[in-house]
Amino acid sequence: MYGLVDCNNFFVSCERLFDPRLNGKKVVVLSNNDGCVIARSNEAKAAGIPMGCPAFKIKEYTDPRQVIQLSARHILYRDLSNRVMAILTDEVDNVQQYSVDEAFFVLPHEDVETSHQVMADLVKKIRQYVGIPVSIGFAPSRTLAKVANHIAKRDPRITDGVYWLVRPEAVDIILRRTAIEDVWGIGRRLAASLQSRGIKTAADFVKMPPSLVRSLYSVTLERTQRELMGHDCQIANPVTIAHKTIMTSRTFGKVLTDRDEVADAIVSFAERTARQLRDEGSVAGSIMTYVRGDQFREDLPFYSNSCQLTLNPPTSDTMTIVRQALNALNFIWRDGFGYRKAGVMALDIQRGTAIQLNIFDPDDHGKLRRLMTSIDGINNMYGRRSIKLAPGLQRGEWSPNQNHFGTASKTLHFYTGMIPK
Repeated sequence: MYGLVDCNNFFVSCERLFDPRLNGKKVVVLSNNDGCVIARSNEAKAAGIPMGCPAFKIKEYTDPRQVIQLSARHILYRDLSNRVMAILTDEVDNVQQYSVDEAFFVLPHEDVETSHQVMADLVKKIRQYVGIPVSIGFAPSRTLAKVANHIAKRDPRITDGVYWLVRPEAVDIILRRTAIEDVWGIGRRLAASLQSRGIKTAADFVKMPPSLVRSLYSVTLERTQRELMGHDCQIANPVTIAHKTIMTSRTFGKVLTDRDEVADAIVSFAERTARQLRDEGSVAGSIMTYVRGDQFREDLPFYSNSCQLTLNPPTSDTMTIVRQALNALNFIWRDGFGYRKAGVMALDIQRGTAIQLNIFDPDDHGKLRRLMTSIDGINNMYGRRSIKLAPGLQRGEWSPNQNHFGTASKTLHFYTGMIPK
């Protein structure tokens, strides 16, 4: 039996934890540069504000003066996510975190009535210890667990946050009420294609011959169909799969024309990319830097380019990756252009234990690994970027626009050691 724990309106719940005055109000959290909506309170959903709605279009759905818009603070959200996952890991086995606010786990085949109270107590414990409301859905497969979690979160009759989708007759009723576009793994384009064939609900999809699903679409979609039938197809958890590439990029708060300002951003992106490689126990065989102008600016010519350089041997060392990222920037930099976005990508990723060293390499890689471990430990203890490379100290002109900080952001320097911008 699969269980899915999902934090309700997670980003908004994090903000409300620090500012209870947000309770009961229309609240949205905005993406980088305060561009579009990435989280909504139930009140904002009821007002018709869709996910991904550009901030300037909120007025098309409701009076924007009645909507509280907040800039995202992902460091805070990640910390609260870690606290939720820590409690979950202590209480149940085989936890697989799927995203920042979701995790699957496996529950042994026990009596539903006995397990229900245990899971309801887990929901209360997370709310009491962390302050974040969660819902748990149970079903024989992960895709059905997603459907069950949706019911646990949205049905007002589910007062304890736990719902079991196990009886065949109940599954049939729920699938008839589930629109095809709401099925996990079926995106907008795929849903439109299925709808053009008369497949409107999950129940219609289940009735399609599996061989037809595979021939028209893919074996992955066939697995989704079988999961809706209650078969456990062990759909891969993306968090447990090693990344083939790692990208860190940002859209700048304004168009930049100074090379030093763009280079400062590249240093920060390269540092973050290297840290993620080490967190995964991986190394990169090459690094790519890219820059992109603003295609909507008529007063500046548009320019976009990228450069990929080899890392020999493959590494996750911050200084090496930063050096090569800046070298790549030197190859593609052009004066006289305005730059609105840049990024650093790690490629040719492999496990750190599988690299072949070069006997002629002058670097002491054992010493570098110990140095990186020490830096990561200090940053974990005192806050991200407590120790950073000197070229990345400016961190000002390229930062995204974030003009809607709430109470949560004002308390971040007490909570995580990071002083808000």
